[in-house]
Amino acid sequence: MFREYRSAVREFSANARLYLAATVLLGVTSGLQYLFFNLYVLSLGYDQAFVGLLASLPALVTAIAAIPIGMVLPRLGYRRGLLLGCALIATALLGCALLPNQGILIAASILSGFGSALVSVGSSPLMVAISTEKTRTHLFGVQFAFSTFAGVLANLVGGYLPLALRAVAPDFLAGLSAYRGVLLVSMVLTLTALYPIARLRGLHGVRKETLKARDVKAHRSVLAKILAIEITGSFGAGMLMPFLNVFYRLRYNLPDPALGAIFAASSLFTGIAAILAPLAAARMGKIRAIVLTQALSIPFLLAMGFIPNAGVSATSFLIRTALMNMSSPLLPAYIMGIVPGELRPLTASLVMLAWNAGWALSSWISGHIQVAAGFSPLFLITASFYVTSIVLTYVFFRRTGETADVPVLPEPLPSDESRHA
Repeated sequence: MFREYRSAVREFSANARLYLAATVLLGVTSGLQYLFFNLYVLSLGYDQAFVGLLASLPALVTAIAAIPIGMVLPRLGYRRGLLLGCALIATALLGCALLPNQGILIAASILSGFGSALVSVGSSPLMVAISTEKTRTHLFGVQFAFSTFAGVLANLVGGYLPLALRAVAPDFLAGLSAYRGVLLVSMVLTLTALYPIARLRGLHGVRKETLKARDVKAHRSVLAKILAIEITGSFGAGMLMPFLNVFYRLRYNLPDPALGAIFAASSLFTGIAAILAPLAAARMGKIRAIVLTQALSIPFLLAMGFIPNAGVSATSFLIRTALMNMSSPLLPAYIMGIVPGELRPLTASLVMLAWNAGWALSSWISGHIQVAAGFSPLFLITASFYVTSIVLTYVFFRRTGETADVPVLPEPLPSDESRHA
């Protein structure tokens, strides 16, 4: 496997290498935001209900914009879409850092949602355009790995970044949280990613397959099943996963370096699990592998919330992360394999809409539950929805048989913590 990857990577085009460089920069930016943004908002004096609102807005905007953006991007161009998306994310980060009043934070979250939607929807078609049939699957795999391990780097370094910024620029950060400086570093990294994206050359788009109404009607049952699984899982994930940094800060008062180490290990475990996933699927089939690994993660999810020991909770978090996210590369491969080629772009957009809609609603609800009752109910609610999603996956698809991986996947479903579950 190593030799095969090495051979393919050597054949990556200049465009592919440029895009991978942008992936690393955006992955670090995403990791820093995931680790510190909620803590930044709390440090400004806002409560957890407002944190929940801000967590829900980007997902809500992405859900609303996913299908329109998918229709517009082929005309706008995927490179331009990525450039615009990065510019919007950078602008949102700047607004949050320099003008952190309530209205600006809400507007910035909405702007960030549009930017993230542009980047997410445009990423996979761009990779199709900059790869050959031989290198395409490897490019998708390497891009996923680079993005994941960039998150490891962000969390390891990010844990010490607020301390370093306080030491380097105490006057600039006077009266404000050092997390403000982290957001500005994230903005600079996002702007830096514009350079390799802007240097992409010779893109001519991707051939679009004709979608007919009868194709949608013929597959409406399977589309409904896919959406039911996605929205159930996303509702559970959005209830808890965007707030794990807040949970560990408030429950155990963990310092920034400890939080960084935990979330770095989480990203590392996610990457390792993704690499091991094909081995599990080869032995037991995709559906059995998805159902079994997700089901095994549930006891560790409950241990995170109800065993009152920071070490046990953190260890359970890492094991849960590996088991739950082992399905991350398997589920989209399976979904794209059971719908015809002309339905894949629509299916990808619908999956994005369903996931982000569930995430947005539950994140908003979660903030109010945290204020009223703390975190304990959230672990029970998340576990219940995860179990429901697992049962639906088994009931709907246990008899459909295994389908071959398609050579080109739409945007891979991210891990459940990040879809940044």
